[in-house]
Amino acid sequence: MSDRTVVVGGGHVGLTLYADMRRTRPTANVQVVSSRVPDSAGAPLTMRDILTEEVHTVPSRRTDFLQNDRAVSEALAAADCVVVTVPDIPKVRSSVVSRLLELLAHRPVSIVMIRGGQGGALWLAEHLADPRAAAWEVLLVEDSLYGCRAQGSHIEYKRKDQIGAAHYGQDPKLPLEALARALGEPEWLSRFTLRTPSELVFDPLGYYIHTAVALDPSNVVRTARGERYLHYSEGIDPTLGEQLNAMDTERVALAASYGVESETFPQILQRQYGHQPQSNFYATMAATRDLYRSLSPSDVECLRLSRTLREDIPALFTMLELARVQNVPMPTTRAFADALPYLLDRIGLAITDIERYPPLARGMDGEAVRRLLDDRTKYLTKDDS
Repeated sequence: MSDRTVVVGGGHVGLTLYADMRRTRPTANVQVVSSRVPDSAGAPLTMRDILTEEVHTVPSRRTDFLQNDRAVSEALAAADCVVVTVPDIPKVRSSVVSRLLELLAHRPVSIVMIRGGQGGALWLAEHLADPRAAAWEVLLVEDSLYGCRAQGSHIEYKRKDQIGAAHYGQDPKLPLEALARALGEPEWLSRFTLRTPSELVFDPLGYYIHTAVALDPSNVVRTARGERYLHYSEGIDPTLGEQLNAMDTERVALAASYGVESETFPQILQRQYGHQPQSNFYATMAATRDLYRSLSPSDVECLRLSRTLREDIPALFTMLELARVQNVPMPTTRAFADALPYLLDRIGLAITDIERYPPLARGMDGEAVRRLLDDRTKYLTKDDS
């Protein structure tokens, strides 16, 4: 019997994963749990690799997309591999993890958490200590396997050359191999670099590369008049580039205070996509026009509801919590956080409209944070890799 894979979330990443699994294994046993069935479900999906220009047409089945509560429960309970692609929004992630703990209690199963190393990483570490998850093999993916956008039945994507991931469980090979089997390509294994959860927790970049760009006053004016711009290459001017570079530098310094060697965003782009750093942060981002095709929200209402705010602002406060524990100054990051009430008010939101993850206990020090994150992880040895 083939492995049974369930993708939780039918957004850009979820639909891209589904299509990629169908591309390599047309008869694969893969289902998608989604709050709504995409209009493209049941129609052929077109996948275009924007780096190689390869185009594939992939069959899809409407019955693979599940909404009915009973059908969802039955699919999850029978799954061998569950790939969670829903945003790292506190209420959304909490609901999904609670459901998995209920349906997969004490079952040996591979769980792949896309964006598992983001703002909810500390919260997730606590909840994966639940005895019901003791038999799980969990792979935390730093952000995603792809850069991708799905519009209707058309998907544009680019695979990342190297992907950081961390593991909870007994054997990291198990979820890695389960994911590679689901994708139908063993060479996926060579794309992953195994790290500790405490190394992964400093990788969230969205709170500045997404939120600080979208809420920049000049960009809010553009959004208010209905102008859509390429977020990364057209949404950053030299002045904003200096602010983002300072926030990026502060994140790397925070990681160092925990004994973690983190990468700058330009270094991450080079590792993931081979994108060469330019003379400064602004120039590096301006040169991503052919790499990143993400457009800004179509209007202010879309911005208010966007993942850019709901997912990435919680990560900002996670980073500031980590800075508080180590007493690390992050002046540019703190100034941005202090400005958020004003920036959000300009688009009709209050800071209290954005849910956060719970703060760390006041008595925790840096070592306690490392133990929370790393105590249940196993590492590949040189002989295992």
